[in-house]
Amino acid sequence: MESYVFGTRLPNSELTLEVSMNMPRTTAGIGACLFALGLAACGLSDSRYDEAQAQAEIRDIEHTWAQVAVTGDASVMERIFADDFVGVSPDGVHYTKSQFMEDTKANPLGFTSNELNGMELRFFGNVAIAQGDETFTKKSGEQGRFVWTDVLVRHDGKWKIAAAQDAMVRVGGKSEGAALFTGGDQAAQSSEQIARTRAAYQAAWRAGDAAGIANLYTQDAQVLYPNQPLVSGHDAIQEYFGDLFAEFPGGEIELTSAEVVVLGQWAFDRGAYHWKGTPKTGGAPLEDTGKYLVVLQRQADGTWRVARDADNSDRPAAQVTRGTT
Repeated sequence: MESYVFGTRLPNSELTLEVSMNMPRTTAGIGACLFALGLAACGLSDSRYDEAQAQAEIRDIEHTWAQVAVTGDASVMERIFADDFVGVSPDGVHYTKSQFMEDTKANPLGFTSNELNGMELRFFGNVAIAQGDETFTKKSGEQGRFVWTDVLVRHDGKWKIAAAQDAMVRVGGKSEGAALFTGGDQAAQSSEQIARTRAAYQAAWRAGDAAGIANLYTQDAQVLYPNQPLVSGHDAIQEYFGDLFAEFPGGEIELTSAEVVVLGQWAFDRGAYHWKGTPKTGGAPLEDTGKYLVVLQRQADGTWRVARDADNSDRPAAQVTRGTT
C-alpha cells in the first residue's frame, strides 16, 4: 500500500502526527480490528478460500496501490477499492474513493519509486486486516517510509480495500507530516497556487476587471465586507465589483499575506491590505489599510478559488474598506 498523497496513500500535506518508526498506524489497527470483528459478527464470515492464495492476492493489491504514487494511474483504484471505501489520513481527514481518484489525477505526486516492504495479515472470515510499510523516493531525492493498516473485505470472490489509515515517516525515524490533500511537495505547490490567485486578484483590481475578479471566486462564494450586506454568488460578486470600479476607476490595492494554512481541499490566507482610489466624480482620493482573511477551496484542476472573503479596517473612523463610501 502506500501512504497518502492522494494517489498513494500519502496525504498531500505535512503530517502533524508523531509516529514511531516501529509503530504502524496503531489507531487504525484498533479501529480496523473492531470493524473487522463487527463484520464477522454480522454473519459475513465465510472462510471458504485458500489463505495462501488470499495472501498473494492482497499483497498484489497493496503493491498496486503503492505504485500509484509513481505512475499516477488512478484507474486501478476502481478495481482495488470498495465502492464505499473510506480512508483516514494521519491528521484525521476522511476521504472517499472518488476523492482519492480525483485528487490523484489532478496532482502528480513526484515519486520515482515506492516499494512495498513487509506485510502482516490476519483473517476474520471474509475480512482481512493488512499492516505493512513501504519505502519511497521522491524526484527531489528525499526518502521516507509509509506505515499503514488496511481493512479488506471479500465479496463475490474478490478482495477489496474498504478502509485505510496511514502515516509517513522519514528515513531515520523522524515523523513527517501528511495531511490528506497537500503533503510534502503538494503543500508547497498549493501555497504557490494560492499566491498566484492573490496576484491575479490584485492585477484584476488594478485593471478594473470585475469579471476577472469574479472568476477567482467559487460559484457559491460569499463576500463579507464591513457595514454592508452580504454579497453571495459569482454573479452578485461580479456586479458588486463592477459598481465599485465604475465609482473608483483605476484603483490601487496591495495585499500582503502573513499566513497561509492548507487543510486538505481548503485553505485560509490571512494578511493586510492597502487600498487607494480616486472617485470618478472627482475630489480627493480615498485610502484605507486593514486586515483580510479569505478561505479558499482547491479546484479539480489544482487551482485555488476564494470561497469566503472578509476584511476590516485598521481605522477607527467609518469603514471605507475597498472603496465603500
